[in-house]
Amino acid sequence: MIEDKKSFKIFDTLLEPVFIVDENKKVLYCNEPAALICEMSARKISRGQVFDEIILFHESPAFLAALKSIDEASPYQEVVFKAAASEKPGRAQLTCQPIGLYESDKIAWLIFFRDVTLEETLQKKYRAELEQVQHYSKNLEKMVDERTAEIKKLNQTMAALLDSLGQGFFIFNREGLCLEIYSKACETTVETKPPGQYVWDVLRLSEKQVPGFKKWLTTVFAEMLPFEDLSPLGPQTFEHSAGSHIQLEYYPLKANDGPTEGIVVVATDTTNLVQARKEAELERAHAKMIVNLVKNKRQVAGFLRESSEILKGLKSELVKKEALDQESTFRYLHTLKGGASSFSIKSMVDVCHEAETCLSQFKWDGVTGPGIEKLISLSQNIEVNFESFKEENQTILGAAAQSSERWIEAPLSRFIDFRKNLDSKAPHLSEAFSQSFLSEPIERHFSHYNEVLQSVAINEGKQIAPLSFKNGSLAIIPDPYENLFSTFIHFFRNVVDHGIELPIDRETLGKAPEGQISVEFQKTQALGQECLLIQIKDDGRGVDPQIIRKKFAEKNHDLSKENDSQVIQHIFDSQFSTKEVVTETSGRGVGMDAIQFAAKKMGGRSWIKSRLGHGTILFVLVPWQKAGQPNIKAAA
Repeated sequence: MIEDKKSFKIFDTLLEPVFIVDENKKVLYCNEPAALICEMSARKISRGQVFDEIILFHESPAFLAALKSIDEASPYQEVVFKAAASEKPGRAQLTCQPIGLYESDKIAWLIFFRDVTLEETLQKKYRAELEQVQHYSKNLEKMVDERTAEIKKLNQTMAALLDSLGQGFFIFNREGLCLEIYSKACETTVETKPPGQYVWDVLRLSEKQVPGFKKWLTTVFAEMLPFEDLSPLGPQTFEHSAGSHIQLEYYPLKANDGPTEGIVVVATDTTNLVQARKEAELERAHAKMIVNLVKNKRQVAGFLRESSEILKGLKSELVKKEALDQESTFRYLHTLKGGASSFSIKSMVDVCHEAETCLSQFKWDGVTGPGIEKLISLSQNIEVNFESFKEENQTILGAAAQSSERWIEAPLSRFIDFRKNLDSKAPHLSEAFSQSFLSEPIERHFSHYNEVLQSVAINEGKQIAPLSFKNGSLAIIPDPYENLFSTFIHFFRNVVDHGIELPIDRETLGKAPEGQISVEFQKTQALGQECLLIQIKDDGRGVDPQIIRKKFAEKNHDLSKENDSQVIQHIFDSQFSTKEVVTETSGRGVGMDAIQFAAKKMGGRSWIKSRLGHGTILFVLVPWQKAGQPNIKAAA
């Protein structure tokens, strides 16, 4: 029942045309979209214009001939029409239903006019409103408050209004029970009809999530904190079976300034928006990759040479098929992924990650023919991505980066100085030549890891201060160390993922919000010879030996005879990880193994020291390499 004529204004907000006519088909009311299709003003139309005289139909809708006999909503009927004031034809879907008028003994009829040709006409008018989703979201709470009183009075007409919305819309009370009011779009957005169900069932929360949701619900209705602060703590997305991205928003339902009576859930399909964001992310990644290539040409050249060698090793391993060495294959894939990640080669990172997942499945399903074939196919795809990267960026990389050997840049003055040195120190020709032309500051081969740290920190919601160096000017002949240096990607990523705490946790512990990571280089005597000692230190949470003991206990391995210092060295064990879930950052248990493998390959060793709550130090000690020594190729 429409209680008074002012109540017609509830239809003003609809984007679809609405007419209300009397028994003689005279228009009592029409909204702005209805006036647009008639090309007349709403006021003029509402002064008794006859509906089928201002809109001409090719075939008149059946309900117009028998208005008085209609006692419920008629089925939608599609017709061809044109406005009397226009020659332009259109197509529309119409339905009619009776409504009680403000005079108790009168009946009027609501004609809902779904103009399928109207979208282009209305597009310009409503584009600004439709594009400003953020503005709409901020004002939706106000809209909900304004509509609360009206919702209680609306009957079948309100159902038609809700069903016209493209967003899922439903309400639940303080017990979590969904009320009768909902929009038809819920059937596609949250894939169910909410009324009578508990909201956690509608949102498909897991058993582990439900207790936390109920606590949130209790807090919201108790109004312990402002709703705008609590709203982001509710589930923000719905897991759609078709893979659509459904965003959830919450708004309090109140009567004036009274207590919260219910929570309105708005489910919006943002699939297109998410896709656009992914494309933008790919573009940003590509731009970042270009910047990395330009800034770190020397390191890129090392990555290209090293990856070519690793791909050869991966091919030779996959030829063995069912007899392949899974640990070596894991190292190949993980190091390729780490290197690609360093230079933001996202397509290569994604394929490497998929190949790792395929390989890890062998632990559960065993090595099968189809599994091997899939792994071979993915590995070939990695090589295709690698070659495409080189080809697409040939201009940026230049001949030096594409070369199979390292290029040296030197000013003329160094050649002149060398000649002077040669004149006076001919017996030391080889050593002088090496120091003048082949050696480089060791810091150059670690500086690009700062980009890695910042990238992983952003993904993990953490903050990392710029990487600092001590004795970074130490001159080395870099070629023999390339394989070892490339494996440090695993440690730097693990430090951010496992070691550095979230900013809020660090502040609670009295630490700076930014994690501190430093690298120190030293030439020292050890192992009966000159050695290079590398120390990487962080001020994070440290390695907890009890967690490692627990992990080994789950696999029936007893570490009771080992002290804590010995226990934490197990992080170098092949495929050992304390992570429960594999992510792009870590969880494979391959990274630290790769560092140890490369160090041993050079005749050295690696170990760690850690103090809970204070941080960890990685030590890598390897023999000092001189010019002319063979370049040791480690299967990183």
